[in-house]
Amino acid sequence: MSTQVGSAIGKPGLIVRGEIRVGRMADASPINLPVLIATGRKKGPTVWLQACVHGEEYGGAAAIINFMQNVDVNELSGTIIAVPVANPPSFNFRSRVSYIDGQNLNRLFPGSMGGSYSFQLAAVLRTEIGKADYIIDLHSGGIGAEVPFYVIYKDDGSEVVQRSKELAKQVGCSTIWRAKERDGLGATVTAEALRLGVPAVTIECGGGTFTDQNLQDYLTSIDGFMKAVGILPGPAPRQKEYTIVSDGTFIHNREGGMFVPACKVGTIVSKGQLLGRMINMFGETTEEIRSPHDNAFIAALRCNYYPTHAGEIVGEAVPIETHEAA
Repeated sequence: MSTQVGSAIGKPGLIVRGEIRVGRMADASPINLPVLIATGRKKGPTVWLQACVHGEEYGGAAAIINFMQNVDVNELSGTIIAVPVANPPSFNFRSRVSYIDGQNLNRLFPGSMGGSYSFQLAAVLRTEIGKADYIIDLHSGGIGAEVPFYVIYKDDGSEVVQRSKELAKQVGCSTIWRAKERDGLGATVTAEALRLGVPAVTIECGGGTFTDQNLQDYLTSIDGFMKAVGILPGPAPRQKEYTIVSDGTFIHNREGGMFVPACKVGTIVSKGQLLGRMINMFGETTEEIRSPHDNAFIAALRCNYYPTHAGEIVGEAVPIETHEAA
C-alpha cells in the first residue's frame, strides 16, 4: 500500500513531492508544508525526517534538501517522508516562534484543532508522524546562538526509549543528551512520537550561520540514522565511547548589551567557570556569565557580540551523567 502524506502519494522507485495543508492566511493564501516521499522498491520501515520546527534553524532544511537531491531510491528498503519546513509562519520570518500567535511549536504537542494556529499545526503534524516507524528531527542554535553537534533522545520511561537510545548512538556523534520529563521537553514532537510508540531522536548542530561542516554533520546523522533502521544499506557509524548528559540548565543574563563568549560550545567546564561576558556600548564588562554546574557540557552559547536583552538565554550547561562504551 502506498504511503500518502498530504497531497504526496509515494510510488516505488520514485521521489514524489506534495504539500500538507494546515490552514490559510487572512488573504486566503494557503499555509502548506512541503513534503517529499522517497520510496524504495524493497519493503522496509518508514522514517519521518523533518526540520524547521523552529523557523530560524534553517540549516536542517538545507540538509534535507541536499540529502533528498542525492538519495538513490534504488538503494532504499522502505520509505523516507521528508518535511524540510515544518513551521512555515516561523520560517518565513526567520523566527523561533510563529508570527501568527507567538507560540513555540516544539512545546505544544499533541496540539489541538480548537487552539490557536500553532496548536492546530501541532495537531496536523501529530496525525502525519503517526504514519512513521521512526522520526529524526533536525535543530540548531538558530540565528543568534551556536550549538555543537550532538543528539537528544527523550527518556519518558516508555518501552521505545531503549530503541531511541540505540539509534542515538548511530548518528555519528559522541555526545548524547538523555532528556527527562523535568527538562521541559514533554510537549516536543519527539516526546509526542514516543507517546505514539515511535522511536525518535533530535539532532542539534550549528547556528549563527550555516557552514560546510554543519552540512556534513547533518548529512552524517541522517545517513547513519537511515542505515541504523535499515532503509539504507551498510553499517551505521559507532563511536568508541559516548558521553551521556542530562538535566540541562538554561543560563539567563541580567544585564543587556553584547555577549562575548569566553569558551567554545561542546567544551566541558567546571562550576563557576567563565562562559562569557556582557559588555555595554562603551566596551565595559557589565556582567560575567559563569557555569552553574561542575563537569558540564556546554550545549549552547550566544554568538560572538550578539545583541542581547536582559533575561534572554545566553547559554546552556548540561552536567555529564556518565560515559558508556559502544
